[in-house]
Amino acid sequence: MNAERIRHLTFDGFGYRCRIVENTAPVTEPVVVLGGAFQDMYAYQRLEARWTASATVVSVDLPGSGAADVLPASYGFDFLTGALADMVDRLGLGRVNLFGASYAAPIAYGLAQDHPERVARLALVGAAPVYPPDQRAALQAMADALQSGDPDAYARMSIAALLSPGERDVQKRAVVTRVLARTMGSVTHADIPRHLASTRRVIDWQGLRPGGVRDVPALVFTGEHDSLTYPDLGREVAGTIDGSVFTLIRGADHLCHLERPQEMSQLMDRFFTDQPLDDLPSLTPLEHHARSASLVP
Repeated sequence: MNAERIRHLTFDGFGYRCRIVENTAPVTEPVVVLGGAFQDMYAYQRLEARWTASATVVSVDLPGSGAADVLPASYGFDFLTGALADMVDRLGLGRVNLFGASYAAPIAYGLAQDHPERVARLALVGAAPVYPPDQRAALQAMADALQSGDPDAYARMSIAALLSPGERDVQKRAVVTRVLARTMGSVTHADIPRHLASTRRVIDWQGLRPGGVRDVPALVFTGEHDSLTYPDLGREVAGTIDGSVFTLIRGADHLCHLERPQEMSQLMDRFFTDQPLDDLPSLTPLEHHARSASLVP
């Protein structure tokens, strides 16, 4: 079993932490894992077996996430990209394989955009170039319910926002619904500031910065039934990254790490170790994208 350790760090006065699973004989660069808005550094642990067999894996609670210090919503994603860059330097990781999920996608994208020399490969799931008005409205309703002290309404709205409509063919829907209801319905009074700040950070976000990403191999994907960051939004993100690959995981929506964990784990392991992706039956046909003139001047 690979050795595991926890590091506690500080960036600009905010404490955060990371979990490092060391591989002493890696075949690829360290994998840095950034989870979504309501996840912590253990959220992808069940997917890690393949990754830790190939690389050192660093899972991060940046400021505002997990057990890290609460980060006011006035601190945007650029601040968190700065924290990520600082962590990579402090840990002496060199170039990294970088994975950003949903809320964390702008953070990972920002590092690849600002410092492509630090990113060996970039994987984004549930990414959007900007959140459309209907998604922002759903997130605002969640924040209002939480602010009013109604955790049941908050849980219901979270399920509605994160899970696709019931008529779509999504694997493990019943199990994932129960897990999400339990997780979002158990938010404590102490958790509310962190959840509110994260939600408002997304609502206030003005979208990816112009300029795109160059010189970084990239994979952008989500579930084929994702109704939050729906597939065309991911395609737009892929279109801003030179030479990127876009695909969808069949039988999944925004929460494909819960619905098809083994398939997602295999996809990312293959990408981070430069293995073919086009023979994976869980994927839709690979789409190779150039930069999008509509998003990149």
